[in-house]
Amino acid sequence: MRIGQLDTPADLLQLTPDLQPQTLDWLWVGIRAREGPVAAQRGLRAAAQVTVRAWWDDRLVAGRYLRAEGRLLLIDDARDVTGQQVEMQIACSELVGLVGEYRPAEGVPVGCRVHLMHEAPVLDEMQRVTAYKTRAEVAVIEVGRPQPGDQLVVDGELYNVTDYADDTDDGVVRGLWLERP
Repeated sequence: MRIGQLDTPADLLQLTPDLQPQTLDWLWVGIRAREGPVAAQRGLRAAAQVTVRAWWDDRLVAGRYLRAEGRLLLIDDARDVTGQQVEMQIACSELVGLVGEYRPAEGVPVGCRVHLMHEAPVLDEMQRVTAYKTRAEVAVIEVGRPQPGDQLVVDGELYNVTDYADDTDDGVVRGLWLERP
């Protein structure tokens, strides 16, 4: 690996059992977007994966995060390139969205990324559309698991969290139904 390729300082994060981000350390990485066709973004996860290079470190495992230059990357896979514990190639999903602020009913507001979908269909048990509402996706590592009664501010607009979007919490992203007050 050429030394010039590792030009970005990054924090290595993990999510604690009480849903708080924990910084394990910082390290030098090289971040490159993967080449090829990119589908339109449909949620908080960017459609294209990002490739990251780093010196070998056994703490770089799937499920942890890298935060670098305002970017938040979820490690999907990390492999030893040489087989000699020297260099790692890491496949990451980037979490991208609008700049927002999460305001819990009780607690301190925190900055976060928010992906908004206006006029998202609400489905019943038979998968039929029953209504259209505003839906948001937020990163669990940034906000925990918001509940009804909490609020989000996105682009200067205030939204109340009315409900959790069923079957959308995968431990990384949580879907929420919102309404304007």
